[in-house]
Amino acid sequence: MKQAVPHRLQVAAGVVPGLSAMLGAGLLTGLAPAAGAAGRWLLAGIVIGFSIALCSGFSTGDQSRRYAGVGGGYLYTRHQLGVLPGRMAGSAALVGRICAGAAVAGTFGVYVLPEHPVYAAIGVSLAATALDAVGFRPPRGLVIGVVVTVVLTLTLYVAVCFSIAPPDPVPLPADVAGSDNVGGLLPAAGLMFFGFLGFEHVTSSTDRTYSVRQMHIAVPVLMIVTLVAGLAVAGATLHQLGGPRMAVSPAPLRDALAAADGQFFQPLISGVAGIATMFGLLLAVASIRRTLSAMAEFSDVPPSLSIVGPRGVSAPAAVLSGVAIAAAAALLNPPQAIGVAACLLLFYYAFTNASARLLTPADRTWPRRAACFGLGLSVLVGMNMSVKYLVVVVLVMTAGCVSGAIISRYARK
Repeated sequence: MKQAVPHRLQVAAGVVPGLSAMLGAGLLTGLAPAAGAAGRWLLAGIVIGFSIALCSGFSTGDQSRRYAGVGGGYLYTRHQLGVLPGRMAGSAALVGRICAGAAVAGTFGVYVLPEHPVYAAIGVSLAATALDAVGFRPPRGLVIGVVVTVVLTLTLYVAVCFSIAPPDPVPLPADVAGSDNVGGLLPAAGLMFFGFLGFEHVTSSTDRTYSVRQMHIAVPVLMIVTLVAGLAVAGATLHQLGGPRMAVSPAPLRDALAAADGQFFQPLISGVAGIATMFGLLLAVASIRRTLSAMAEFSDVPPSLSIVGPRGVSAPAAVLSGVAIAAAAALLNPPQAIGVAACLLLFYYAFTNASARLLTPADRTWPRRAACFGLGLSVLVGMNMSVKYLVVVVLVMTAGCVSGAIISRYARK
């Protein structure tokens, strides 16, 4: 009995930061492009995205127990598959997380300062950078408060949307964006996979170590809570807007409330969106910084980025991370940033699942078939993303391999 309370507290300590990263841009903005691709089929896309994230969470959880340290899939892939796959995975993870941060920052701008969303996105990116560079870590109580507030607000949002009859639909052509289209299921699944990103804050955390039993509770709980939230919010938004209106909305939750005569609730949604995305951005900057530091140790990026200052962080890596997010937020709107980030990270997790298949039974706590299933789904969904996103993946991986070889060569001299 004495061990039960600490056990539950340690599991909660891992789940809560993960939820603070996952209940953000994916639900607030990612629903629109997913609805544009598949209409109401995006609900099935959420389930497929959940399956990819769950298998990838199992893989990163096992690998983090085998290889201690920062770097996630980059470190695992380099050790298990070789230098070139490691550089490909690292470059995809790095640019994917930069674009993910830009999507979160852009969502902040759309909901908090819709008149000037780009300026707001750049400003919040730089603010998060400054906080990370000085070693700021939000207290656990504050993070719990934020997650509880977000969950309660989303619950109230779902109740409002489902309690009021939607307006009569306007006749539209059958091929308009947002119409129900099973052919867009896999692209929608890739976009909704973005909503599950953040699970590595549990599965490969450097702040605390989890036992096998704790990991077997924390990962499924984290994923299932996010799945339920995603299905409920998506269903409520589709109920009020329908696929076509949802597809063209820059802020679907705000527009759904307007359709449901819930304008009185919009300031709360905007405020909660601002808080959730700010916390998500803090975690995004830290994630990019850790990836840069891990790659710097192998000289795939300049080695100076691995130097840790007195506050326990690499200030150059933090600054570079934040500036890159701000630049991406200035160039990409949130749906574009979500599409690029999701496609890059699908291939990153394909490498992660591929390397997890090589773990020995002694290092494995989840079945090998989970990594195989995650690998297959990641590649299948990734290859069905927009061609322009696939071109970005090829260019990023090529540039990462070439630049890594050049930097590594000169670092050894």
